[in-house]
Amino acid sequence: MVEAYDMRAVAPTVCSILGVRHPRNCKVKPLLEVLETMGCQKRLAVVVIDAFGVSTWTAARMETPTFNAFANRHLLHLRSVMPTITPVNFATMVTGASPEVHLISTRDDDLALETVFDVLRCYDKTSATAARALSSLGILISPFADQGGLAVSNTDEEVCSIAVDALKERVDLLWVQLLDVDDAGHEHGPLSSQGIAAAKRADAYLKEIVSEACKRGYALIVLADHGQHTITGDDGRKAGTHGTRMEEDVYVPFIWCGPDEAARAMGIS
Repeated sequence: MVEAYDMRAVAPTVCSILGVRHPRNCKVKPLLEVLETMGCQKRLAVVVIDAFGVSTWTAARMETPTFNAFANRHLLHLRSVMPTITPVNFATMVTGASPEVHLISTRDDDLALETVFDVLRCYDKTSATAARALSSLGILISPFADQGGLAVSNTDEEVCSIAVDALKERVDLLWVQLLDVDDAGHEHGPLSSQGIAAAKRADAYLKEIVSEACKRGYALIVLADHGQHTITGDDGRKAGTHGTRMEEDVYVPFIWCGPDEAARAMGIS
């Protein structure tokens, strides 16, 4: 069984990989398994596949070869913080703080704590985001980055293009949010054929981002902010939701590779 860790560990892990101090309100240690296998790196890309919980990945696994290639090398499970919704967990990811400390409940709230992006700036390191303009990463987090890459079309296709362009500029930290899985899950249920198709698209975008990252010497972290569970309406129609303590909502995969290992996983010489 894969051991589960705390979502608060993301911020100190990212900072330790990049060789900088942790955000001031971070009270947990970095993930030692990651640091032991990856060590310090010059550049890092973090890709968050929204709502891609362990249960959703399990159902879609035959359609996610890129994600699987990394997971076969390094895999942990994280516990999302409560409530298991996107703005709350993104605020925790980038600050290392609990929801009771960062006080974020919606993407329109003001995040008053120091983030990993603020820390990097203290070390003259650059950062960028790639996100839909109306997403939690776009509205809540992107203002803290040096380059807030916003997809005005609000599509993952444009997010992927923005991410690839940022990698070409060799920023020190790139943070990406892909939302197709969450959208399809809410509309049809996370385990539906539409949900599985969305996971397949996300994996294709991930492959494009990882391929460019490998060329530019980036280490990679891929995770989800929360999962999703299925609900059935009075009319028998299935949909998806999250925000609860159900295992489907709480447990998310966390995978990583250093640049050389990522290249080998992708078959890039």
